[in-house]
Amino acid sequence: MQAQTRSGQLRLAGLLHPFRWGASAPVLSSRELAAQLGLPLGIEAIESAGPLASSAHQLSLNQLGAHAIAAWVGTPITIVGADQPRPCLYLVRGGWLQLTSLSSGPGRVGGSGTGSSSVLGSDQRLGPGWLLYLGGGAYRLRCGSTAVVAIGIDPDRLAMQIEQLAAASMGAEQREQVLRRAMVCGPAPRPWGLLVEGMGNLLELYEHLQETDPRLVGMLELAASLERLLAVLLLAAGLGLEALDLQPSSAKAAARDAAFAALLARIRANLAGPLDLAALELYGQKSRRKLQLLFQERLGCTPMQWVRRERLLLARLRLANPRPNDTVASIARASGYASASQFSNDFRREFQSRPSELLRGSRQLGSGLLAAIPPSNRGC
Repeated sequence: MQAQTRSGQLRLAGLLHPFRWGASAPVLSSRELAAQLGLPLGIEAIESAGPLASSAHQLSLNQLGAHAIAAWVGTPITIVGADQPRPCLYLVRGGWLQLTSLSSGPGRVGGSGTGSSSVLGSDQRLGPGWLLYLGGGAYRLRCGSTAVVAIGIDPDRLAMQIEQLAAASMGAEQREQVLRRAMVCGPAPRPWGLLVEGMGNLLELYEHLQETDPRLVGMLELAASLERLLAVLLLAAGLGLEALDLQPSSAKAAARDAAFAALLARIRANLAGPLDLAALELYGQKSRRKLQLLFQERLGCTPMQWVRRERLLLARLRLANPRPNDTVASIARASGYASASQFSNDFRREFQSRPSELLRGSRQLGSGLLAAIPPSNRGC
């Protein structure tokens, strides 16, 4: 186990972790370690290899976007993973890991280092520089005296990256199989070993920025970079380069932009009618979870927050250019609001004025106050 102090911090096989020896970083028993890692990593139990009193571990638990990152050093243990869909990624920084059983999901190894086995569950031990990905299902994982970085992966974020990177010929069922598979990758041969090394470098950069300026973690989109790296490994290491969509990134980005613009245009054309997440799922041909992620990534808000904003913009345009028989209530209905009072409350919060005041002022002027309000692709 490679562990030493430097400037009051614990250094694990080349990775700095933001906690200290002593009272601020207590020594944990195997049971206490399991309690800390249960929810973030989907771990059901941790069994100590020796007497319970002799087990000792120190843990750093962090968050990178939607993903939980745990790093620890400790005495030998066996990790019992719960049977659940949350994927988990293990990177060995010191010591060794050995997967002894995997209850469900595809068990073929994707990618290989020198001497890697062809089926997970063999007696092969994974040393420093190796990566183990478990896409779901219960498992047992032996750890020697080890320095480990483990990441609880958000499956929806990873599924979105797999969908964007997969070749057009790959169907939804096959993409789901890729997400749920098990994979081991070692430090050689190229290029898979370089991708594993790149993941380690990305985590080192993350931890350095956490100590210096955490704002840069989001600015550099390190969470998305981690997701893309893992998606490439899962697709290409298991199924070959033909599984990847190798069109120029500009062409793929343009196609995604066009599809998203078409979705926004369809929503705008139906603002007057009932709109909920079920309708948006139908319009976008995506699950509501993927829609939530897409709108958050593109516009910084949820789909329904964007719908509300667009309805208010539409109503403001109509209030500024009223027809002879228009009322606040009729304009609210035409903009998709079932309740005039709810519309008035939302309008005041959004524009700091009452819709009745805008309507009255427009009629007094004899012409619209606003010539036009262009559709908005901005966030809320």
